[in-house]
Amino acid sequence: MKHFSFVHLDDLDLALLNDLEWRCARQETLCLASEKELITLLSYFNSSLSSESLPRINDVEFSYILNEYPTSMSDENFDEFYSAWLNKTKRENNMDEYGQLICLNSFLLSNKNSKKVVVLSEAI
Repeated sequence: MKHFSFVHLDDLDLALLNDLEWRCARQETLCLASEKELITLLSYFNSSLSSESLPRINDVEFSYILNEYPTSMSDENFDEFYSAWLNKTKRENNMDEYGQLICLNSFLLSNKNSKKVVVLSEAI
């Protein structure tokens, strides 16, 4: 499993991204099987990975800039998404899975005024 952290930013400030305390206060982390699952997840949120990446960030294996700010889902649409997600990825239906996705959705909704989101594949 890989840890992917979504971090909201107003600009791509590497000094801030390298400040672990600052970054942890502004991120939501998910545990996914692979980059392929990340790409699948982003498609449900109407976003995708840019071919652009960031220079070295402390404790990060890979960094991804998103092409579009991910769109959060309404409560009514979330359960439909969750069923489709489980069917597509064959992931286990449990509270951990549901919880990490509902937290991501809330994170995206509460930070929708941010200009950028980067995804960091953390070296945990």
